[in-house]
Amino acid sequence: MSDAAVSPEVEVAEVLVRSNAHLGAKVKVAHMERFVFRQRSDGVHLFDVKKVLERLNLAARLIALYPPEKVVAVSTHVYGTKAVQKFAEVTGSHAISGKIPAGAFTNRALRYYMEPEVIVVSDPRFDAQVVNEARIAKIPIVAMCSSDNTTSNVDLIIPINNRGRLSLPFGFWYLARRVLIERGQATPELLSGITLEQFVTTAAVEGVEE
Repeated sequence: MSDAAVSPEVEVAEVLVRSNAHLGAKVKVAHMERFVFRQRSDGVHLFDVKKVLERLNLAARLIALYPPEKVVAVSTHVYGTKAVQKFAEVTGSHAISGKIPAGAFTNRALRYYMEPEVIVVSDPRFDAQVVNEARIAKIPIVAMCSSDNTTSNVDLIIPINNRGRLSLPFGFWYLARRVLIERGQATPELLSGITLEQFVTTAAVEGVEE
C-alpha cells in the first residue's frame, strides 16, 4: 500500500499497535471487560484498538473544555514522567512527575497547593494518592487504565497499556495532539512538529516493549 493510500486513522492505529498500546495484562477486572477484544494464548488481554482511540478522543474533548492552566497531568511511572512533562508543554497545562507531594490538591496551606479542574493520571494504581485527593476535592479524573486496574474513582477511562516504554508515551502524545485539534489550535505544521519520540525517554526510543 502506498503512503498516499493510508488514511490518518490507519496510520495512527498502526503506531498504536507498534507501540503495544493495545496490550493489557493477564488479569481482567469487570469494569475493563467492555474494552477487551480478546485474550491471547499466553493470557494477555488485547484491547480493541478502535475503543482505545475513541476513548482518547473523548478524553481530549473533555480536557479541551477547561482552561489549559486548570489541567494537570500526573505520572509517577518511570515511562510516564517525560510524557506528562511534554504533554503539559504542548497543551499549556501543568505536570507532576515522579514523587507527588501530599496535599497538593487538598491542603490550601501548602505553597505547592493546586486547584485544577481536571486531572489526567497515567495509572490509577501508581498515582493512587492523586486519585484519592481528587476524589476528596471533587476534581474529575481521566485515567489511563490497563485491564487489571480498578476504576472506582475514575471519571473517564482510557483503556491502554499504561506500563510500557512506548505505549504510555503514545497515549500522552496522541492526547496532546487531539487536545490541540479540539481547541482549534492545530495546524498541519504544528502537528508534524509534535513527535512520539519527544514523549519517550532516550533509553526507550530504540526498542518496543512486549
